Amino acid sequence: MGDRLRRLGAVLLRAAMKAAFPGVIAFSILLVSFSVRGTPENSILTPGTYLRLLAGCYLLMLVTVLIRSYKDVQRAALRVDEELIGNTFGGFGKPDRLFCSGMNEYVRDHPRAALEYFLEVQEYELTEKETGVLSFYIGRCYQLLDCSSNAVSFYESAIRNGFPAHFAKLFQARSYSECGDFDRSYDVFCDLLEHNPPPEFYFLYTDIGYLFIKQRKPDRAIEWFRKSIEKKQNYAFALSGMAIANLQLGDFTAAKDYRYKALMNRLKDPRQFRAYYEETKTLMLEEHPEWAEQEQQQTERAEEPTESGNREE
Repeated sequence: MGDRLRRLGAVLLRAAMKAAFPGVIAFSILLVSFSVRGTPENSILTPGTYLRLLAGCYLLMLVTVLIRSYKDVQRAALRVDEELIGNTFGGFGKPDRLFCSGMNEYVRDHPRAALEYFLEVQEYELTEKETGVLSFYIGRCYQLLDCSSNAVSFYESAIRNGFPAHFAKLFQARSYSECGDFDRSYDVFCDLLEHNPPPEFYFLYTDIGYLFIKQRKPDRAIEWFRKSIEKKQNYAFALSGMAIANLQLGDFTAAKDYRYKALMNRLKDPRQFRAYYEETKTLMLEEHPEWAEQEQQQTERAEEPTESGNREE
């Protein structure tokens, strides 16, 4: 509750400040009108009447600003990650204020600043639920700062203290992968799949596929990418994974075909994928010089039907 009231108060304060100048302008226009046209029914206005008119102009401008700031007011009533945090750290105490300041930095993509706030909150006496929530966001900050080895223990703490296990395990698995601990990462991913992951975790198969790409195990990667394609989950990304896996196998024809399919299915961030594809292809050819001739032969075979058709014409 305290978090919502603080954010709502900040929105109202900004609106009040924005309304001040237009309110004075409206009151000034009203005074000029009285000077030119006279007061209503030529009555004499008292100082109190002028104050009420000034207040009326200001309130009119304030309502106008609030209507225009409706979305800001609406957002102030909602908490970031409310489905995960709930009412935790929603009070008026110092730990609550520090945590909310940290979340503001976290949302703005300032993980280092957010981490400083979260670590300060850690010094206070917290409930089990608060410890779970705080541990998760400390872990996220470490992971975003490329300190995944630090993040792992905080995700474990989050799970022990009642934080939604699916979300904590997802980032724990990714942290293990980033640390190079592929076996643990795979175990956590499989555990997630065995315990009915929520629909928004449609990317688990491709996460596991790329886990094997990192290990240079394209055959295992293809198994998981195929599952994703069959289930139509993270479809375009799974196609991109198939392209990379086939490059690692030296099957350049299949890789090129999957690359085309991935791009045609509106792959997110196609520029990054193209760069990754070319980088992987170059690396494979450097490691396997004999594949260069193989690639040339595959390209020629792929072009043969077109050339034959042209001759017939």
